[in-house]
Amino acid sequence: MKFVLAAATAALMLAACGDKTEPTLDGAPAAPAATSETAAPAAAPAGLAAGPAAGKWKVTVSTGGMDIPPNEMCYAKQVSMEEAQAMQQQAGMTCTEQTYAADGKSGHSVCAMQGMTITTDFTVTGDFSTAYTMQMTSSMDPAPPGMPQPSTSTIKMERLGDCDPGTAPTP
Repeated sequence: MKFVLAAATAALMLAACGDKTEPTLDGAPAAPAATSETAAPAAAPAGLAAGPAAGKWKVTVSTGGMDIPPNEMCYAKQVSMEEAQAMQQQAGMTCTEQTYAADGKSGHSVCAMQGMTITTDFTVTGDFSTAYTMQMTSSMDPAPPGMPQPSTSTIKMERLGDCDPGTAPTP
């Protein structure tokens, strides 16, 4: 159940904010203002809602009553919503509904993955350049045994600075 929940959350993060493709974590915290060390690179092209800025990010997830250990990931570039949706499809998720606010900070989706239909609503506070928190409410059909319906996930991400030399970036 933990894998399915983590995989579903990861795929939903892809659609919601251009997060990673690994099915083990998702993330998002509200952190202090950026310093010169954590200054984010240029944003995605105008007109496209974008996810986290390029750089090294700390991801903390709480979902289904479980706290997943923090993880760090490296983004080579800031990802637009359109790019995130393409990564989501590559991860095996097919969506019949995906609506997002122009700024990418709220949305609704209905997606299928591993024989489940996952309906999610999310809101984001903070900014995609330094730190943000995402609140997601999801329902799965069929629901994994013992999982509350709907379930709530909190994903916190904090930009730590540039990627470490030699670190393979998340697409």
